[in-house]
Amino acid sequence: MNKTPVSALDYELPYDSIAQEPYINPEDSKLLDASTKEIYKFSEINKIIDSKSVMIFNSSQVVDVRIKTRKIKTGGKFEIFILEILNENTALCLIKTSGKKKLNEEVILENFNITLVSQVEDKFKVIFSTSVIDIIQNFGITPLPPYIIDKKHKYKYYKNFYSTQGFSTASSTAGLHFTSDIFQKLTDKGIEIDFINLDIGLGTFKPISTDYVEDFNIHSEKYEIKKNTYENIIQKKRDGYKIYCVGTTTLRALEYANITSLFKGSTDLFITKDFKFKIADYLITNFHAPRSTLISIVHAVYGDNWKDLYNYALKKELKFLSFGDAVLFKIIN
Repeated sequence: MNKTPVSALDYELPYDSIAQEPYINPEDSKLLDASTKEIYKFSEINKIIDSKSVMIFNSSQVVDVRIKTRKIKTGGKFEIFILEILNENTALCLIKTSGKKKLNEEVILENFNITLVSQVEDKFKVIFSTSVIDIIQNFGITPLPPYIIDKKHKYKYYKNFYSTQGFSTASSTAGLHFTSDIFQKLTDKGIEIDFINLDIGLGTFKPISTDYVEDFNIHSEKYEIKKNTYENIIQKKRDGYKIYCVGTTTLRALEYANITSLFKGSTDLFITKDFKFKIADYLITNFHAPRSTLISIVHAVYGDNWKDLYNYALKKELKFLSFGDAVLFKIIN
């Protein structure tokens, strides 16, 4: 197999093209049809999608896992980013502080205390003096992507209105364009809406750091697909329905389930240019960062001409990344 140089996933993304502000009304966002290069308002998506279709969404919710606090003793800033809850009082976290991070020493903070008990790379196992869930609910704030300037008014726009379960630290941003009104328009047309769950982690923001794409160790993420949901999707596909994956996470989860016949677990499926899609017919996704694993999916879906498409979108002043616009790809193997 010929390996793909990481430069094949690179492009120049001007800072001004990164959407810093969310659409106040998500329906005002834009949707680029990659096949025709027509640009639509997202409110018109029901006119683009054929009635004989199934649209799959990721229902995992973004949890308010950023905790900003201070040390009682010094008044110094102390930030905790909860990656995973291990049990009632223990979690895997990132820690940001100006002082030294000492293991097995209690840190007295405003409102609660913590002890760092172990460290692997930049991640700490942390024991909290009270329930992790209570801390999140009482003191947590929404984690915005690293390329978006952190402002409180943006937080509510980084969550999908239909998210009901799971534990994500990053949003399924393709879903941010949808509203309850759009869902109603889709279902009124006879389009079926289904949900799977994949918990999105910070690995989604990690650029490919190897010289060749295929050599990169992609992050692993937990997923769950109800068996009857999966079987319904497969049956609908056999009946001639088109399967639309809303977001790269639904695409990865469904294709992984097809490969493994496992409906719950963790997936580290890395979709690269030679990947053969078995489930998805279409992908709706945002415009992604250079050298990312998400761009690798775009490369696999659209081929080598993806850079021309992205440059076209830039010329048309479409907005990129999490709060930006979206693109509709027809998947052709």
